[in-house]
Amino acid sequence: MSSFVSVNPFTEKQLATFPILSNKQIESVLEKADAAQKKWKIVGVNDRARLFLKLAEIIKQNAEQLAALATVEMGKPFAEGKAEVLKCARGCEYYAGHAAHILQTQISKIENEKEVQIVFEPMGIVLGIFPWNFPYWQIIRSATPVVIAGNAMLVKPSPNTPQCALAMQRIIDEAGFPEGVIQTIFVDENQIENIISDKRIKACTLTGSEKAGSIVASTAAKHIKKAVLELGGSDPFLVLDDANIDKAVDGAIIGRFQNNGQSCIAAKRFILHQKVANEFIEKLTKKVSVLKVGDPIKTEVNIGPLARKDLLEKLKKQVDDSLKSGAKIIFQQKEIPATGFFYPPTILSEIPENSPAYSEELFGPVLSVFIANDENEMINIANDTSFGLGSSVWTTNIEHGKKLASEIESGNVFINAVVKSDPRFPFGGVKHSGFGRELGEYGLKEFCNIKTIQF
Repeated sequence: MSSFVSVNPFTEKQLATFPILSNKQIESVLEKADAAQKKWKIVGVNDRARLFLKLAEIIKQNAEQLAALATVEMGKPFAEGKAEVLKCARGCEYYAGHAAHILQTQISKIENEKEVQIVFEPMGIVLGIFPWNFPYWQIIRSATPVVIAGNAMLVKPSPNTPQCALAMQRIIDEAGFPEGVIQTIFVDENQIENIISDKRIKACTLTGSEKAGSIVASTAAKHIKKAVLELGGSDPFLVLDDANIDKAVDGAIIGRFQNNGQSCIAAKRFILHQKVANEFIEKLTKKVSVLKVGDPIKTEVNIGPLARKDLLEKLKKQVDDSLKSGAKIIFQQKEIPATGFFYPPTILSEIPENSPAYSEELFGPVLSVFIANDENEMINIANDTSFGLGSSVWTTNIEHGKKLASEIESGNVFINAVVKSDPRFPFGGVKHSGFGRELGEYGLKEFCNIKTIQF
């Protein structure tokens, strides 16, 4: 790969290209980050927080422009793009308001009148590797806790959303962050391995695929460096026999089709109790049939194109292979635009265990429906996956829902709600969905040296 290429997935036209950095330029980036972090770490946390409050204000002022750019560069519906941008501002505001309290020294008295202090110190430079599906939020949700803790960050965005990354970098610079504290870099896979191995890099974080996560984690482990991974998901959506079906169907539409179905925490496997399966499927099909597919800049459009042609081709193959294995199509929209990387909203059922729709993550507007005889079977299906990121349970009995939540193998369980990340609370997964946590108190401390001082 010699460049990052921006393509409009609706028009299929190339928008811009950006060359990757030379090794000499990478060395300059590392030198700048190292020098900047040594000064940044001694800046008081309240002073760091003020810059993030400034960043939040500038983000809000540029919400319309940023949203439009995401729509053009990766096909996100405009309204969803704006919501993502505003969420970035909330993330900055949360940490600006709580970092000082979370990072304050913890003091304990022990025997012989001795005192123990637990202090939270920055680690140094952190490499962040980010995907394209939430081109602003992925950067902000990671960089904010990393940097407000006193670290520097190198932001490596996805090769197909370079313009979004550069737009966020310009806003960060405008907010007044010292040069070198947050830098956006365009590098390829071979260069990433060399960057992680550099002694100035102390840790890395990645949001992306299982394959990418495995490579990054292996490289970090080889050099005895910390890594946080947020990888794929195939989230179960359990509808119990006492669920409010109308609310569950509304949640299913939001949970599956947000971001054109391209979200790690999108509901992907809909596990229905047999007593309510027919009602749910009937109402779901009606809702799916009226979804508007088309130009994502138009306010009436619900679903835009997939972000890249190769992603569309992969999804097509996964569905086709699932059908060959015995899966059935309950519903599929017939009319989609002739131009653009579109896949029609589709509902699959009767999915065999040897098919991609059962075992793989389908990244697009495809729902996989499973019907279970009882709750034990529902839990078994929910956990019969290599992933464990998010999940949701729909029931009118909250206490019972909480009990089932304890049986589901995932990092997040939402009862009667669609899974989403929130700056206030930890976010991450188990199994092949990764390890470590972002956001909340735990996300802030992930890239701190938690030091014990006794005297």
